[in-house]
Amino acid sequence: MPGISTSHDIIGTSSFWTGKPPIYGICPGVEPNGSIKPLPQVKSNATRKELLDYFDNTWTLTEVVFDGLINEEAYYRRPYHKLRHPMIFYYGHPAVVYINKLRVAGILNVGINEEYEKLFETGVDEMRWDDLHEGNDNIWPTINEVHQYRAKVYQVIYQIIETHPLLNDEHMPISIDKPMWALLMGFEHERIHLETFSVLIRELPIEFVRIPPAWSVSTEKKSYNPRRKLIQTSVF
Repeated sequence: MPGISTSHDIIGTSSFWTGKPPIYGICPGVEPNGSIKPLPQVKSNATRKELLDYFDNTWTLTEVVFDGLINEEAYYRRPYHKLRHPMIFYYGHPAVVYINKLRVAGILNVGINEEYEKLFETGVDEMRWDDLHEGNDNIWPTINEVHQYRAKVYQVIYQIIETHPLLNDEHMPISIDKPMWALLMGFEHERIHLETFSVLIRELPIEFVRIPPAWSVSTEKKSYNPRRKLIQTSVF
């Protein structure tokens, strides 16, 4: 087995990717120029291949966003407004939601790490006063530990999509009253959080972040809007 990497070994290296790396021809949605774009929302009657592609694209999109963090402190510093968890929570949260939803649905009988599946389950709730874990105790695992957890979750979800009988043709399409609805919930939950991640990263000190190499940068030219003048109108 390979040796355990430290967070310094993982950040910014090829070891960072727990699913498919953002390489053209390997990860769905990666363009020939190396940038990744989200695939269209998967349909409820999708094939296993389409579900796998959507999962891989979604999973790698999340890791591409986190590839914008260049050091360990970026994962553990709370935002300046103190209204959200540090980024390490959001690094583990989507993976935990997949596991917990699939357990509730009966697709999985056991989790992977019970401690993580409680710690990373719930984000900030404005109706609670203790969910931000205020205090001096460091409750968060290391980046490497969460990275290893993510790698295990990826394998579990991939195997479910690839082999589970409830994804056979006779059980399709997936609907809200079927256990595999939990899988679709996991996909869309992770995609929703892409917005959360990106906003929180923009709130970090600039020396903690970079543009990820696989990030899709818009090349669209801004249009010129001439200055508009106010005109007199009748008063009724």
